[in-house]
Amino acid sequence: MNDSKLLNWLEMQDGGALINDDAGRWAFASDGVQNLNMENDEAFDLESTWWVEKHAFKTTIREAIAYAMESDKEYLD
Repeated sequence: MNDSKLLNWLEMQDGGALINDDAGRWAFASDGVQNLNMENDEAFDLESTWWVEKHAFKTTIREAIAYAMESDKEYLD
């Protein structure tokens, strides 16, 4: 899978996050909570908590995005 396809999918995701853990593994998380700016669309400081299953962590950022894409039922339909 080429980088353009990975980035195009990633740009279509709302509210997700690429996560890098202390061991250098990568995952794309879409399950979590964060505060929202309800007043306007401006960027602001936020706090986030993400839930990532251990099998979602991959060695490279590309593998993590590809794994998330393969798990995206809407994308596959």
